[in-house]
Amino acid sequence: MQLNTLLDRSIIDAAAVVHGVEPDQLDGPTPCAEWDVRALTNHLLQVTSALHLAGVRRSVPEDVWARDLIGEGWAERFDDEGRAAAAAWGRAGAWDGTVVMAGAAVPAPMIAMMFVSDLAIHGWDLARATGQDYRCDDQVAEATHRFLTDMGEQGRQMGIYAAPVDVAGHAAAFERALALSGRDPRWSR
Repeated sequence: MQLNTLLDRSIIDAAAVVHGVEPDQLDGPTPCAEWDVRALTNHLLQVTSALHLAGVRRSVPEDVWARDLIGEGWAERFDDEGRAAAAAWGRAGAWDGTVVMAGAAVPAPMIAMMFVSDLAIHGWDLARATGQDYRCDDQVAEATHRFLTDMGEQGRQMGIYAAPVDVAGHAAAFERALALSGRDPRWSR
């Protein structure tokens, strides 16, 4: 599957969850111990914004991660940024070269795959925290598992992921990806 298709599907899957968040849920806990539902929803908005900027500017400014994007119409904002990101990464040559993030030039496909994985994992986090179902596309799940298999240790060293959680050997690809990110696939609020 082409990376831009994975990107599109991860945006669609996360958007379904973002649209299901109710304002009275924003103070609730999430599988991300350091974030409540408000912070997690805001992070997903930041991810789509960063993804859009990465596709258009070939760089992600540091201030993107400091923006508070929760306000009236956050779900529509997610949709707008998601569509803009998908369009930017759908252009000819979008997957060539590098994207500068955190002062480093990273291959464009790796940056995009990092964001695909982030949308999938945090989409699941948000769904669990708000009592929604999360349907991760099978190919996004496989790609996320591959990404976490390849990059999980580096992510743990950077403090992005927690220690892996044990899951059954026959667990689905997305459950294995969640476990590699330090999440218990059985987490509930």
